[in-house]
Amino acid sequence: MIVQGKELALRNVAGKSYIVDPKDLFIFLESFCEDLEKSGLKIIGKVLVSIESPINMESYEIKILAEVDKSTIGEIEGVTFQSYFLIKNMLHTRVVGDLEKRLPVTLEKMVEYVESNRKEIITPIFIVLNYVENVPYVDVYVGIDPYDE
Repeated sequence: MIVQGKELALRNVAGKSYIVDPKDLFIFLESFCEDLEKSGLKIIGKVLVSIESPINMESYEIKILAEVDKSTIGEIEGVTFQSYFLIKNMLHTRVVGDLEKRLPVTLEKMVEYVESNRKEIITPIFIVLNYVENVPYVDVYVGIDPYDE
């Protein structure tokens, strides 16, 4: 089910950009988290992946963002920092189960939904990784133009 009117809000956000093969997405996510930990930062909230290129490409331009335990950070190679991150008016859906198989299908469904409802995507696609009792699932968000009718 796709739901409208959601938002993503994070505080004290460290981020890093990558170009990845879609099948290696989770490897880069793990590497980013390890890099932050080695730099003395603890992830205390959401970790999300922003897919900044079309989803039908052979490789993705992504940015990984994570809420950290410090309100400022020292210089870390390739890492950006912002105190607040907010996007409103987003579509949302959830993927549970076999993420490697279901996530690409869900991304396609999200794009189809936008096209069939004559909406305009105005943000990258955001994937938020979550766990419940060690079972992973992802929330998928994309921002749409609030003035579309």
